Amino acid sequence: MDKRDFIYQGFTKEHYGSKDVAEKAFGGYNYVKNMMITEAALAKVQGELGIIPQEAADEIVSKCDINLIDQAEYLRQVEVANTPVVPLVNVYKNVCSKENGQFVHYGTTTQDIMDCAMILQMRDAWDIIYDKTIKLRDIIAEKAKQYRGLVMIGRTNDQQAVPLTFGFKLAMWVDALNRSIARMEEAKPRIMTGQFGGAVGTFATYDHDKGIPLLEGLMKELGLSCPDIAWYATRDRLLEYVSVLSILTCDIGRIGNEIYIEAKTEVGEISEGFKAGSGVSSTMPHKRNPFNACYVSGYGRAIRSCMTEIMNASEGTNERDSRMLSFENYSIERASEITDAALDTCIWLVANMEVHEDAMAANIEKLHGLIFTEAIMMYTGTEIGRIEAHDIINELCMVAINEKKNIVELILEDPRLKDHISEAKLREIMDPAGYIGLSREFVDRVVDKL
Repeated sequence: MDKRDFIYQGFTKEHYGSKDVAEKAFGGYNYVKNMMITEAALAKVQGELGIIPQEAADEIVSKCDINLIDQAEYLRQVEVANTPVVPLVNVYKNVCSKENGQFVHYGTTTQDIMDCAMILQMRDAWDIIYDKTIKLRDIIAEKAKQYRGLVMIGRTNDQQAVPLTFGFKLAMWVDALNRSIARMEEAKPRIMTGQFGGAVGTFATYDHDKGIPLLEGLMKELGLSCPDIAWYATRDRLLEYVSVLSILTCDIGRIGNEIYIEAKTEVGEISEGFKAGSGVSSTMPHKRNPFNACYVSGYGRAIRSCMTEIMNASEGTNERDSRMLSFENYSIERASEITDAALDTCIWLVANMEVHEDAMAANIEKLHGLIFTEAIMMYTGTEIGRIEAHDIINELCMVAINEKKNIVELILEDPRLKDHISEAKLREIMDPAGYIGLSREFVDRVVDKL
């Protein structure tokens, strides 16, 4: 059976550039498959508890194969019913004997099956995304170790500040990804919780001694956490799912944005790895556009709309509200696919990025020593006071910038400072490698924990 025929819901694998999540987790094919898995698991546990005949349970389980159902009939009924579950029950029971088929979907409700199927899709997507996040984190961590001592300029508000190391910058990326990994690990059992309870969640169709064992048995069979109570109108788990992915993708987007900015001709410290035909301009042969960094940054921005959408599903009324349920799966699927695409693109981008050490060294010299005035202020401030030193050096910096003069000469000529610092001390202070603080140590502090 061609998976493309099952397009009741979801996006094709081409959307957002997602491949693994789009094909292996979402789309109509996987949704129908997971609904069948849920129906079969329910029948299995009901058979074990004596709720339905064991013979019926066995056949329903044995016929849990999406390739057995009448695809064309299923799609025809979906068009009429405008819901996926009733048509599935009809075609599923038809592949079983008449006597046993009547026990498909026994004592359950549409939302039980849809929610469990959706959570199974989310779990598949989560596992793919988690593995790729680990991979991205590890690639960056290796590069942080590689460039642990490579001195470059640090920037605040897009202006040169003071030196740090490229490894330090990369370690900050690793640190953010570590938190996303920790969120995914901590949140997974809470988010991946199944749903079962019947019409309003009270198990009214079952004997009192059967409801809880059936709930617990079904969740164990599906490998999902067991809820304490039905959550038909309480969708915070889905909100948390999209929230965790949004935080992760925004952090990935920041990496793309950083590389995009530092690939500027006027900066030139990092660029995308070169491959023939990539990033070319249709009109300017000299250009090498950082399109992968652009895409990664764009994914970080695109996922924010998913967060807004899923928050609109948090106000379901009473015990179930189909107004909320009708759109949340699209936000979940889109967020998952955007995150997957962001990870794939960023993994390639970081693994193949080119680091231009000569540009980093040249950029440190661009302000002709002004980046060391903090260190000079701290040194001279021990004698004349830090605030006094700050005001004097700030005044000299403005002169150096406006009149294009050398800050060293201005300091050595200034009567307020010349007796408090020698030229030799100035040259010592203005060694970039001597003013990177604990850059190297912080790299070790982050990376050594992995």
